[in-house]
Formats: sequence, C-alpha cells, structure tokens
Amino acid sequence: MKALVVTSRVRADRLVRPLEAAGVEVVCAHPPRGGPRGRLAWAYDVLRLGHTGGADVIFSHEPGPICTLLAMVGRQTGRPVLVRWRGDPWQEYDDLRTQGLTNALKIAVGHAALQVSIEMSDMVVPVSRSLADSIARHTGCPEHKLAPIPIAIDVERFHPVADREALKAALGYPGQRVISLALIFQYLQKNAGLERFLPALRAVVDAHDDVTVVIAGTGRLQEDFERRHRELLDHPRMVRPGWVEDLQPLLQASDIFCHFSYFDACPNVICEAWACGTPVIVNDYAPLLENLTDGDTGHVFAEDASVDECVALFERLLLDADHWRAMSERGRWLAQERFSYPAIGRRLHEVSRRALDGA
Repeated sequence: MKALVVTSRVRADRLVRPLEAAGVEVVCAHPPRGGPRGRLAWAYDVLRLGHTGGADVIFSHEPGPICTLLAMVGRQTGRPVLVRWRGDPWQEYDDLRTQGLTNALKIAVGHAALQVSIEMSDMVVPVSRSLADSIARHTGCPEHKLAPIPIAIDVERFHPVADREALKAALGYPGQRVISLALIFQYLQKNAGLERFLPALRAVVDAHDDVTVVIAGTGRLQEDFERRHRELLDHPRMVRPGWVEDLQPLLQASDIFCHFSYFDACPNVICEAWACGTPVIVNDYAPLLENLTDGDTGHVFAEDASVDECVALFERLLLDADHWRAMSERGRWLAQERFSYPAIGRRLHEVSRRALDGA
C-alpha cells in the first residue's frame, strides 16, 4: 500500500512513522513556510501528487480547506481520503468566543469548512472516542465513517531511565520527589483543571519537604492565572520554568505526572509519561479516562475530592514503592501495546484498507 500524507513537518511523525511501521510506503507533502505564492505552489504540488503520485490512499492531518482539496482529488481519481482529527474545534471556538478572541462570523465559516471536510472525506480518524462523539453530534457524521485511533508515541525515545535521581539532579531537583505538569495557558477550560486542583498540589508541597511541583508551560493566559493564584504559587518548590522545548527529561525524572483539564481530546503528554514509566494522575474528565484504568494505569481525582483526599493519593504513589513500581510498569506496558508506532500503524493500515474496500 502507498499513502500520500499531507501534514506539517512538526506533526509528521504522528502519521508517517506509524504508517511506515505497518509497511506502508509514504509520500509526504508538507505545507511551506512563507506567503501566498509559496502556498499556491504547494497546493499545485499536492494536486499533482494526488493525481500522478500513485498513492492508494490520501491522508490529511487536519480538516479544513486542504482536506476539501484532497477530497476533490480523491473523487476524481477514485482514491479514498482519510482525515485525522486531533482536537475538538467546537470546544475551541466556544473557549475563544468566551475570551473575546473570535466572533460569530468566523465561527460560522469555520463550522461550514469542517462540515464540508466531513461530507467529502471517506473516513474520519479522530484521536479519541470522545472526539468522535463530538464530531457526530455537531456534523451528523455517520458512525461507519468514524474510526477513533489514538495518537502515536515514540516509545523508544520516551522510555524509563536507569538513574532517575541523577536526572533529577541534572535538572536542578536533587533529592526531591517531583510532581510535574505541562500545559499551554491558551484555553480557559484547560486552565480550569489546574485551577481546581492547585490547592492540593500546594498542600502536598507544604506537607513534605522533599516534594517539588513543576508546572511547565506558557501562553497568553499565564500572567492572569499566576496573578490570581499568587498565594498558592508563591513557594520555592512550586516551580514554573515556562516553556520546556523537550519534555522528555522532565517526564523521565518525575515521580508523578499530572494532567488536569476540561479541554483535551487525547493529550499525547499523558501517553509520553506512561512510556517513560511515570505514574499518571488526572481529573475525572471523559477524554482523559478513555485509556486509563483507575488504580492500575493511573489515578483519578474525583470532581468533589477534598484537598486531603487528593494529598492522600499523592502520598500513596510517593511513599508506597511497590504501588509506584507496579503502576510504572503498567503504564510502560500500555504505551508499548497501545500507542507505539507499530500498534497505531496496524490500526491506521486497517482503516486504510477499509476505506479502499469501500472506494
């Protein structure tokens, strides 16, 4: 099988390497940096590759105008077009509208473009069941066109390290038990998760002199978030390093990775933490629970959990070495079995075959 994959250079590994691991020959078309002239030339190249490149299937890594263009090529050539969806655009539009960063006209145009992408594509491949349900609810997309497949993770790069204490020292946290978080301060609903459980993070720091909380990330809402929560954040072991280009060392060094959010469809950073053998704690939000079994591959903070209840769960992982080790091993196993390039590649190959059979 041969696939034409239209994706950015940044996200190429999420599709290209899994497909290659499944034995698929891949031809990539990356959108250029630059102005309209460069993008027009690129669009022409995409059309040429779609018509003459010999691909059996065409993948677009996001819905929108390019996906619609590819779908037109697919209809002309008889090649199925599959579109990968990474996030919930309706949730994003609602959040941006609340922030005053978009308007009704932009939202209507965006919704129309998404609807066309759905109707013209042969298969829609969202990163989670929750996102698939949202797509069906907002667009009427039939179930037979939806094939939820999680994000692929490089489990060779993200792996447990032999000496976590040495890595902690190298990162500036010698002798500490590290609880880490990573987020982009761009969306109110994402910030709300951290806001809900920030008191518990501060409480576990106050209760244990050897615990450091590292909150990595930046974004337009960060300054306001830190201003409103200065009292909780103002502690030498409540560390905010800003944007971290490479999260791998932090995930490998952490004793616990937390992800608190009411926004995500399938956060790849959770899967990367599992691959590093780092136990995970999340809040009770459906997309975060799709791949997590409470007490086995992670812990879940209930929405009505008190600070003391959250601290007790933190302490169970921090102080019970056998429980930590068991959860670390289960997370690593889960990453290898469900999110590795070969595992995701097999599923992408299967859905490509389904699309070809229906073409």
